[in-house]
Amino acid sequence: MISQGILVFENAAAMRDLMDLRFGGLSLVDRGIRTMVRSGIQRILVVVPAVAAPPSLSRITRKLNISLEVVPWGTAPEMHFPAGEDFLLLLGDYVHHHSSLSEAMADGLGTADFAALLSDSSQKGLPLLEAQVDGEAIRFREAAQDRDQVSSGAFLCAAALAPHELATAATDVWTFLSVRSAGGRAEARAGANHLWRRVVDRRTARDAKNMLFSQVTKKTSGFVSRHLNARFSVPTSKLLVETGISPHMVTVLFVLTTGLTSAYLFSMPDDYLYLAAAGILWQMAAVLDRCDGEVARVKLCESKFGAWFDTVTDNIAYLAMFAGLQAGMSRLHPGESLYTYMGGSALVALVFSLTLLYRYAIKTGSGSLQHYQVGLKRHVPASDKGAVYVFVERHAYVVKRDFFAFAQFLLMILNQFELLYWLSMLTFHGMAFGILLFWMHYPVKSAIRTS
Repeated sequence: MISQGILVFENAAAMRDLMDLRFGGLSLVDRGIRTMVRSGIQRILVVVPAVAAPPSLSRITRKLNISLEVVPWGTAPEMHFPAGEDFLLLLGDYVHHHSSLSEAMADGLGTADFAALLSDSSQKGLPLLEAQVDGEAIRFREAAQDRDQVSSGAFLCAAALAPHELATAATDVWTFLSVRSAGGRAEARAGANHLWRRVVDRRTARDAKNMLFSQVTKKTSGFVSRHLNARFSVPTSKLLVETGISPHMVTVLFVLTTGLTSAYLFSMPDDYLYLAAAGILWQMAAVLDRCDGEVARVKLCESKFGAWFDTVTDNIAYLAMFAGLQAGMSRLHPGESLYTYMGGSALVALVFSLTLLYRYAIKTGSGSLQHYQVGLKRHVPASDKGAVYVFVERHAYVVKRDFFAFAQFLLMILNQFELLYWLSMLTFHGMAFGILLFWMHYPVKSAIRTS
């Protein structure tokens, strides 16, 4: 696995201003460094224009647990790349989604000494380069407007190319690469990954930002989250990410407060306006619950603490919602012990479910309780799943926040609080049964113990 790389900005005055161009909450140079780190690079040399002072890196970037050196063109770096270890070279004005780099680095160089990574580009009318292998040398030239496979600004190189000497080279990046790769085994490696954009101004920066936001939805997101909530959360996140607000503050200021306010209004179902407002706010909280993660992914500042913080605050809102439901039902039916017993039973089921979910998350090293559903499919072979097990697995989506929040929203708009109460009680007990069934299955317990 490649773990070292060079981030290069061409030695031009215009590039100095471009390095500090902010979009998606980060400057171009910050984004390049964090993208490389997110894709697995641990030693990074950054070469910047010599025409101005070094760039000002953000606090989070400076605190990254990596080896990092920034040098201007014409200055010999102290960092050297060990012989025998390949490296990634990334041009600073090309913005990649980290997954495109990770996939390329996983493939490695193979038998080649140099590989220019090519793919299709949607950026028409923008100067892009194509790479051609001529014998044992590689040449770069401006691509025709209708050219499909063009340079993505990313290259895999053997350490024998002495990449650290690029900073003191008297030529541009393209000439340096052509000369150093001559005589070796060079490849123009075509691919289908479009997750990169070249940034030359604010318009192309917006294009890169939109590309990054197109990848923020998690694979574990439910149907409602992907197809409805995302239509509102992504535009909101695009605004929030430019304010400098942290994902944690998004969670506290928008998600938690909205959820708690909604939970309070749950307790007054005898007033339709309060009930409708509770439904709207609860659905809004589900939409905003995407925003903290979207901001974190675009700013490349995801962390295990952030995942746990989001999970804990979500569960605080869930418990508050349960309390609001119970208080509301008691308000509608004062003195009826049935609802007291039902609420107590549901509370036990809810606490039981959360206890097992948290234990699973801790054992597997995940900060998200949604990974329990992933484990439901992954740990247990299909041949071991009975009819009840398959039913629970197929209907696990009903306990995902996106689905039940939208269902609650509809029921409250329709003034069906009592139906909502009974469906919620059924869901709490059903969730506990499903999780217990999952937990007790031997292959799952074995996987947890060995994780």
